[in-house]
Amino acid sequence: MASDKMRALIGFAKLAVAAVAGYAIYYVWVEARGGLDEWYIPYAAGTVVAVMVFVLLSKLNKGND
Repeated sequence: MASDKMRALIGFAKLAVAAVAGYAIYYVWVEARGGLDEWYIPYAAGTVVAVMVFVLLSKLNKGND
């Protein structure tokens, strides 16, 4: 069983990886589309990807407990 500090570090790492993935999708979307979409569409896509990555990492971690 992991300690509280280790679980907090793993949670922070999952959040950081999800945020980087969300920002990467946002950046690629803006660069590829060149501002053709409304301002909120790349933000929404980045947010959806960040949430999906966080949930998938959480589910992946459940098998290790």
